[in-house]
Amino acid sequence: MSKTALKKELAGYTKEQLIEVVLDLYASRTEVKEYFKFFLNPDSKALFEKFHKAAAKELSRVRRRTSKARISVVKKLVKEFRSFQPAMEYTYKLYDAILISALYNEYYYYFTETLFKGICTMVDDYLELADSNNELDTALDAIHRIIKTDSIGSRHFKQRIADVCQAYVNRKRI
Repeated sequence: MSKTALKKELAGYTKEQLIEVVLDLYASRTEVKEYFKFFLNPDSKALFEKFHKAAAKELSRVRRRTSKARISVVKKLVKEFRSFQPAMEYTYKLYDAILISALYNEYYYYFTETLFKGICTMVDDYLELADSNNELDTALDAIHRIIKTDSIGSRHFKQRIADVCQAYVNRKRI
């Protein structure tokens, strides 16, 4: 069902019927309960901490010195976090935290090419988001600070991230 069809259907409901539908949804779905909890009492910091912890846990999945992190799970976490529409600074913080965690784990464990590409795609998504909010320079500075940290990440991975940033700048400033 499309949003338009749903809107048309709900337009015929009375206020009491709409309240009943929302309450039934709230009682039956954990995701809806979490959304309304945040909607009624927005705490971007607590939400950030929850999703940061989940992303860090996913990126630290290891077996026999090989990362078993699933980039699809990390991307899903970012998408879900953004669906709550938290303060934008916390969305940037989540991207930064994921990048730091990825670099940290890559320094100690073998990453697959898929994981490298996925993290690079996320960096590009981060830059796109920051650019759409006129904060590209801030995001580039944050990424630059992260990849200049000596204790995390291999030179190879850091160079790939720097290349993604340079390619984004070249693509957008032509």
